[in-house]
Amino acid sequence: MKLLKYALMVLFSVGMMSCGGGGSDPVDENKPTVSITSASTVKAGDNYTVAFSASDDMELESYRVQIVFSNAIGMTVKTYQDFSFDSNSDLTDAEGNSLPSIKGEKSKTVSFPVSTRFGENTVAKKGMYKLTVTLTDASGKTGSAVKDFQIQ
Repeated sequence: MKLLKYALMVLFSVGMMSCGGGGSDPVDENKPTVSITSASTVKAGDNYTVAFSASDDMELESYRVQIVFSNAIGMTVKTYQDFSFDSNSDLTDAEGNSLPSIKGEKSKTVSFPVSTRFGENTVAKKGMYKLTVTLTDASGKTGSAVKDFQIQ
């Protein structure tokens, strides 16, 4: 009887050790990639289309788009009034629509207009600007791309 108890305990223990686990969740080893396809020029006062393709081997989480002054044509740094955009604070496009989401996607093409106009009568100053798109995937890894463009 004792031998039967020990045999059952050993069989139960071996059975428990062989169950479970089944492997681990896949590990995200690669950072997300982005390719900017926006135009190289835009006329002051027109909408500039921010366009890019985003991809990740596992899952995309979010993106940040920044447009900042790079170099004004024919102006010194102290006399220009530059145009800027940051998707962390500017949450809508030129038409007032919410910016597209990439959360949960493996790849997505994103495109939205950004206004280069300030109110009724003021447009962005002519010059060189820098567009930066930074992606974050679900594991927190980041990847970014930069494109220079001109407001004419």
